[in-house]
Amino acid sequence: MVRETKLYEVLEVEVTCTDGEIKKAYRRLSLIHHPDRQSGASGSSTPVDNSKFQEIQNAYETLSDPERRARYDRFGEGGGGGRGGPGGMDDFDEEDLMGAFFGGAFGGPPPGRRGPAGGGGPRQRQKTQTQPSKVELKVTLEELYNGKEATMEIQRARTCGGCQGSGARAKTKPRPCTKCQGQGILYAIRGVGPFVQRVPVECPECEGKGSKVRAQDWCKKCHGVRTTTDKKRVVVTVERGMTAGEVIILRGEGDESPDSSAPGDLHFKLKLTPHASFTVSPTNPLNLHTTISLTLSESILGFDRLVLVHLDRRGLRVNQPKPGERGWRVLKTGDLVVIKGEGLWRKGERGDLVCKVEVEMPGADWAAGLGPQKLEQLANLLPPKRADIEHNAMETDEVDLEEYVAPKPGAGPQQGRGRARAAMDSDEEQEGPPGCQQQ
Repeated sequence: MVRETKLYEVLEVEVTCTDGEIKKAYRRLSLIHHPDRQSGASGSSTPVDNSKFQEIQNAYETLSDPERRARYDRFGEGGGGGRGGPGGMDDFDEEDLMGAFFGGAFGGPPPGRRGPAGGGGPRQRQKTQTQPSKVELKVTLEELYNGKEATMEIQRARTCGGCQGSGARAKTKPRPCTKCQGQGILYAIRGVGPFVQRVPVECPECEGKGSKVRAQDWCKKCHGVRTTTDKKRVVVTVERGMTAGEVIILRGEGDESPDSSAPGDLHFKLKLTPHASFTVSPTNPLNLHTTISLTLSESILGFDRLVLVHLDRRGLRVNQPKPGERGWRVLKTGDLVVIKGEGLWRKGERGDLVCKVEVEMPGADWAAGLGPQKLEQLANLLPPKRADIEHNAMETDEVDLEEYVAPKPGAGPQQGRGRARAAMDSDEEQEGPPGCQQQ
């Protein structure tokens, strides 16, 4: 239950109304009772009574602020619901009211903020830690697998020690900004349907500080920037098993601002450089993928040999069973096999090494050197050749399988037709022009 309903009655809204309903009622009543409208409607030089408009303004100032509205509902106007007193209008004059409604068209800073001369000033911001500085750190797969420590020299901003972050030389100080009248903000006008709205924006001249140091008063060390560049060597520890995209944080080693409560952190984001033999699984960041190459004999008859060197320089030897032994199978190109526990590891969890098989077929020189007798023996050992595929074609043509040569970049079908046409022209030139024969 609310203690008073007077301000709600002024805006012609219920005590249970929403913030949107309060704003809508304020806009409607302000248009009706604004002094400019009243004077324009009367057409006389008689002073206009602004009391109704001031009541509307006061009611809106209180009810549009959730904290002040709560105090008003609990204690009423006499309990601190108004601004500067029960009436709530101590900080306003007529020019302020005109400026608040028409977006600063009558000049001056926002209501109640008259700058240094009037006792106002930029709103004090609560100091917070500087935003973190972000750096991309490139790492190899070996470094993620084994871990590493890297010593890096970084450049960071630090509050100038010569002026203690003021930007001004000794015995001088910043002066109020003339563009924003020491407020740190300006107001832009934005149209919202038939209404206009004031939108606060940071003053570009003083960067929202409300004051500015003249060029002749700049600190000789920082030249008015308020910060200087500091170089420092830091040690970045890449822990074994970290993954690409993880961030290493060095507390307090980032940039510092005179307006902050503490220096920011330094963030190193790990970016993985491509590896020649291994890749990280896209579905499990602890699994590694690689390729192993086998001969045709190894894929069928098994093998026992060193197949690859791991990221920590360990050799991995595989004993693939022979035909008839337990676990034997023929390995084909494209088959996936796994070596358990040889992937990346972190915090006691180990990934696997997934290997894709590539079977290398014998070359032409090997086949040509066998001789007729061995070729016949090989034909008897290998699976038989296949018969023709089933078909109902009307006719069959004999064709050749030739080596395919990929076209050069930029070469299109026109070039191919051009070569064919050139070949035809060459044939015609060799045959010579048609001649006449005597009968």
